[in-house]
Amino acid sequence: MKDRTIKSINWHITAKCNYKCKFCYVQRLDTEILDLNEAFSVLNKLKDSKTDDINIEKINFVGGEPFLHPLFYELLKMAHALGFTTSIVTNGSFINDRNIAEIGKYTDWIGISVDSISNLKEAELARGKGKHVSHAIEVSDLIHEQGIKLKVNTTVTKMTYRENMHQLIHRMNPHRWKAFQMLHIKGQNDNCVKELAITDEEFNDFINRHKHIRLTGGTKPVFESNEDMKGSYLILSPSGKVISNSSGSYQTFEFDDFLNNPESVVDIGKYLGRDGLYDWKK
Repeated sequence: MKDRTIKSINWHITAKCNYKCKFCYVQRLDTEILDLNEAFSVLNKLKDSKTDDINIEKINFVGGEPFLHPLFYELLKMAHALGFTTSIVTNGSFINDRNIAEIGKYTDWIGISVDSISNLKEAELARGKGKHVSHAIEVSDLIHEQGIKLKVNTTVTKMTYRENMHQLIHRMNPHRWKAFQMLHIKGQNDNCVKELAITDEEFNDFINRHKHIRLTGGTKPVFESNEDMKGSYLILSPSGKVISNSSGSYQTFEFDDFLNNPESVVDIGKYLGRDGLYDWKK
């Protein structure tokens, strides 16, 4: 029987970021946890919360930019010590040849966000200041050298949906590539919708251009439409509350309330349908 358990969670540990990506849908979140004991309590709760629907094995540390959280390294070490598969989703700007070995001691996966083949377009999107793609390529090499698994995350917008990313993805050589239709979350990224949102047809145009790409080990890319993303993620706010995006805006729940009715927040069928459960230990 196919496993129908939610085993991964995205913890947006901070909304702070050194970039100002126009399409970002986590610009306004609640307060960060700045006490190690409180953070350890959240991680322990995730470790101990095992039900018919929930058994968390993998934590994605997300932002904002997670490296800007003052306890980021401690959170990463604690999660690793508790036996979680650890993943960082980052713009990559804080990763360099001086810290990658230390990061690698506690990290199984690193996801680098790259939305275009063009440094200039990334700058127009406010991701970096004109060198983002070039730096992401350098960081991908460092990640591979440390034996950390690499994921590339791409948000597809009106500025980029006509691009051909074959060469860039081949160069970065990720184990996993996820491309997302730009998602509008009310109260977070309202100002960019008119400029950057794309239709389902435009997103399908991007998919058709890239669906034949094969990644390391023959893995296929994952393409997520707006409908795929809504209600298919288990998300924690910086303070450790569960966030639901099912309605197109954010609603928060106490973690214990979520455990009593997980399907009210995460549609397990959609979670599995977007390949949310895969062999991340392989």
